[in-house]
Amino acid sequence: MQEITARIIDPTHLELSQPLTGGAPGDVVQISLTSPSVDDMTDWREVGKKHLLDAYADEDAIYDDL
Repeated sequence: MQEITARIIDPTHLELSQPLTGGAPGDVVQISLTSPSVDDMTDWREVGKKHLLDAYADEDAIYDDL
């Protein structure tokens, strides 16, 4: 795997900080985007937990201590 930073030019174009290696014109690459937030997963976990707890009635308090 090769990790390269890129600057966004517009919604469909990137400017790479260095050339790609090992590929040829027409080859397909996959791009993974990272969030600017360092702890983004914490937010997703909290939202998921709230959604889960909202699905249960107050009598089902066994799920409150997740």
